[in-house]
Amino acid sequence: MLPFYLLLPLAAAVIIIALLKNRRYPGIVALLGSLLSLAMLPFISYGTESIPWFTAGSFSFDITTLISPISYMLIAVILFISPLVFSYATWYMDKPSEQRRFYIEMLAFEAAMLAFAFSGSFITFLIAWEFLSLTSYLLIGFWNTEKGPIVASRKALTMVLIGDLAILGAIGILGSTFGTLDFIPILNGLSSAPQGAVFVSAVLLMIAAFTKSAQFPFHEWLIDAMEGPTPVSAYLHSTTMVKAGVFSILILLPLFQYTGLTYVILVIASITAILATLNAVREFHIKKIIAYSTIQELSLMMIAIAAGAVTAGIYFFFVQSFYKALLFFSSGSVMKATGEEDIRKANGLRSSKLLLYSTLFGVLSLAGFIPFSGFFSSIGISSSLTSNLPIYALLSAISIGTSFYILRWFSYISAPTNDADARIRYKTQPKRMKLPIAILAIATLAVSLLFTRFQSLVTSSSYYAYASSGIAMNFDLVDAASFTVLIGIAAVFVYLIYVKKRAKQISKYSRLGYTSPMMNSFYANFAYFMIGISEGVAAFDEALSDFFDGAGRFTVRSGYIVRRASAGQINYYAAIFVVALVLLAAYAYLV
Repeated sequence: MLPFYLLLPLAAAVIIIALLKNRRYPGIVALLGSLLSLAMLPFISYGTESIPWFTAGSFSFDITTLISPISYMLIAVILFISPLVFSYATWYMDKPSEQRRFYIEMLAFEAAMLAFAFSGSFITFLIAWEFLSLTSYLLIGFWNTEKGPIVASRKALTMVLIGDLAILGAIGILGSTFGTLDFIPILNGLSSAPQGAVFVSAVLLMIAAFTKSAQFPFHEWLIDAMEGPTPVSAYLHSTTMVKAGVFSILILLPLFQYTGLTYVILVIASITAILATLNAVREFHIKKIIAYSTIQELSLMMIAIAAGAVTAGIYFFFVQSFYKALLFFSSGSVMKATGEEDIRKANGLRSSKLLLYSTLFGVLSLAGFIPFSGFFSSIGISSSLTSNLPIYALLSAISIGTSFYILRWFSYISAPTNDADARIRYKTQPKRMKLPIAILAIATLAVSLLFTRFQSLVTSSSYYAYASSGIAMNFDLVDAASFTVLIGIAAVFVYLIYVKKRAKQISKYSRLGYTSPMMNSFYANFAYFMIGISEGVAAFDEALSDFFDGAGRFTVRSGYIVRRASAGQINYYAAIFVVALVLLAAYAYLV
C-alpha cells in the first residue's frame, strides 16, 4: 500500500538510532529519515487502497488507506514541519543521554500521525489513534525524574483514554450495524442504517474527538502537557495529536451532520474558546499562553466546521500549523537564553534581531494582522458566518481577546533585559535552531497566498466528501476592515497597560476569567468521587462474597451434621421419631 511507504524511512531511522553506539548522531539520523519521508510525498496520489488483515467469523478486518485532499494536506504539513522540529531539537535537547530515547519516541510520534492522516477505516484509525496516545504520553513525561512531567503525562493519558474507550464502543456499534469499518461505505450508508445505533456511535466519536483536541471539559490536560520538552510542545500543537480530533470531525462530518450533533459541537467549541481566551489573558507561563491559544484555535476550527464554513475551517487548520510551531520555537529560545518560564522575567528577545522579527511574524499572524495567514483565516471564518449573528459576535470578541493576550505576551518577552549573559546566549544560539524559526516565519507569510485558491485545492477530488455545496470561503471587505479595527483596539490597550503601565489593576479583574484552578479542582474531586464509588463497590462486593462464603460453609457443616446423624442405629432413629411426634402434637395442640 503506497501511503505506508512514507513510514519506511522513519522505521529505518528508529532501527538505526536503536543500534547506534555513538550518542551524538541520533538527531541527524532522525532528521534524514524525516527528510526522506518528505521526499516521497510527491509519489503519493489520491485514492483508496485496502488489504485483508484477518477475519473473525464472517467479518473481515481490513487495513484501508484513503488519500483525499484533506489528508494529503495534513500529511504535507506533518512532513514539512517534522524536519524543522528535529533540526531545532538537535540544539535544544543537549544532553547526550537523552538523545536516543527522545528521537525514537519523536519518530514514532510522526509515524503515528501520518498513519492517522491516511486512515481509510476505523481499524487503521484506531491503531494510529492508540499509538498517538502512547507516544504523546511518553513525550509529555519525557523528563520522568521530575514530578511535574509524570503528573502531566498521566493526566493526558487519562483524558485520552476516555476517548479511546469511546472509539472502541463506536467501532463495535458501527461494525455490527454496517458489516464494515471502512469510512466510505459507512458514510454512504447512513440513511439506511438504524438511527439509534448511528446516533450513539456519533456521540462516542464526538467525545473521542473532544478528548484528543482538548475541548471542554477535557481541555486542561493540554496545558499541563507543557511540562514536556519544547520541541514536543511545538510538534504536539502544530501538526500532531491535537489536530487528530479536528481531523476526525472533518473526515466524519457527514455522520455528525446526519445525527444533528454539529449543534452540540458548536456549543462545546464555543464554551472552550471563551474559557481558553480568558485563561490566556491571565496566564504568565510563556508556553501555557501559547497552549491556551491552541485550545482556542482548535475550538474555532470546530466552530467553523460545525457552522458550515468548512473550507474556512480547513484553511485555518492548515495555516495554524506554521505560526504555532514558530511561537513554540521562539518560546524555547527565550527559555534557553534566560532560564525563565514566566514572561515577566523572560525578557530580552530583542537581543537577537532574527528571533525578534521572526517571532513578530508569528505574533502578528496569531493576532490577525494583515497580510499574515492568521488574518485571512480569521476573515475567512467570520465572513462565511456573518449571517449567524451570535457566532459572528463571539468570533469578534475572541479576536479582541486573542490580539490582547498575544501582544501582551510579546511585549513582555521583547522587553530589554539587564542580564548580560542572557543577551550573549540570545546572540550565540546556533544556526540549526535559528534556521527553522526563519523558515517558519517565511512560511507564515507565504501560505497567505493560498487563500484565494484554497477552495479549488480542497475540492479537487471525488474523495472530498463536502464538494457539493455550502462550503465556500468568503472574503468581505467590510468585515475585514471591522476586524482590523478590533485588533487595533486590542493593540492600543496592550500598549497602554503593559508598555505605558497605565492600568495596574488589570490583573485583579483578569482573575475573574481564570478557570484553570477550578477545572483542575473539578478533575481532582471527580477522581475522588469515582474512587469513593469504586471503594463502595469493592466493599459491597466483599460483603456479598463473605455472605455467599458463609452460606456455603453453613451448608457444608449442616451436611457434616446430617451425615454423622445417619449412623445406622435403630435406637437413635427411634428417639428422633419420638421427638418429632411430640413436637407435632404440641404444634397441633397450640394451633
